[in-house]
Amino acid sequence: MWRRWIGILYIEFYWWKRDIIRRFRLDTPTGISGILLVASAIILLFILGNGAAQIFRDYVPWISGRRIGDVYWQSISFGIKAALTFMIFSGSLIAFIIFKIIGRN
Repeated sequence: MWRRWIGILYIEFYWWKRDIIRRFRLDTPTGISGILLVASAIILLFILGNGAAQIFRDYVPWISGRRIGDVYWQSISFGIKAALTFMIFSGSLIAFIIFKIIGRN
């Protein structure tokens, strides 16, 4: 009985996935770059929010002594993460716009 239900659910999920891919055209270069754009935007927002929270936690109680090095390396790692994610976001935004323009012609 469970095998039959699992088989029916598998078939339903397969057709749902197929309908979503066709309806939103996710199998085109525009769809793939759109997915990458949304994913990188969400990741960038999380990184920026985490960085703001970290800065607030580290700088509100004044930092002194051995914690200065920790704060320094946290800010360096935050800058690297934010810069790489922003480059991915910008590249996917440019690719999305180019694919949209080319797709209309």
